[in-house]
Amino acid sequence: MKKKSVLFICSMLMLSLNTVCFSQSDETKDRNFRLEVEPGSFVLRGFGVAALYNVTEDNNLSAGLHFSMLDVPDWTKEMMFDNVSPDSSTVRLGFHGALMMRYRIKVFDQWESNPYVGLIAGYEYSDIEQPGYLNSVRLSSFVATPYVGYEFYFFKQMIYINPQLRSAFYFGSKTSDSTLALKKWERFCCFLRFQLGYVFDRLCFARNLSSFNSSFK
Repeated sequence: MKKKSVLFICSMLMLSLNTVCFSQSDETKDRNFRLEVEPGSFVLRGFGVAALYNVTEDNNLSAGLHFSMLDVPDWTKEMMFDNVSPDSSTVRLGFHGALMMRYRIKVFDQWESNPYVGLIAGYEYSDIEQPGYLNSVRLSSFVATPYVGYEFYFFKQMIYINPQLRSAFYFGSKTSDSTLALKKWERFCCFLRFQLGYVFDRLCFARNLSSFNSSFK
């Protein structure tokens, strides 16, 4: 299933390179939809996706949804949890669902590529397995993630690379075992994320989807 999802995303991006929906002179103001994937999440046996919509005419403010699930890497365990061994434990982010907002700062008026600030706010839970515990321990929490980043556009300003620096703050956490807990507010987790994005309007996306389906007939 995971391989099919990766192939689908790659196929959609490849098809967009051959489409005639946009020319070099097309304006970007009508491309109100965007999809983003986090390639690094596939390496961690999961996925990270976001869907956003531009809510202002200048396309500077966008809002949408963000979902992810993956294996938590060892180097982040000590930053996120108390009493969790980074070497002998296994931590799985079972679900992360959140609202997402982003505001682009037009430093370069003549370019589509610009920096931005944003916020991801939602709910997540993680399952922890480590020696000394017969069953896995579930930690759930609300999380607020402010972030900064930069969108580097290429090919007719449809595809972009999106590095982000995020800081995660956890609150209202619950645990099935009181000996394991999330770090407190003052010890938040800071990390990097890289995303691959695709900007489109509804008409172009429908044409690409039709071309993708017809290729398997």
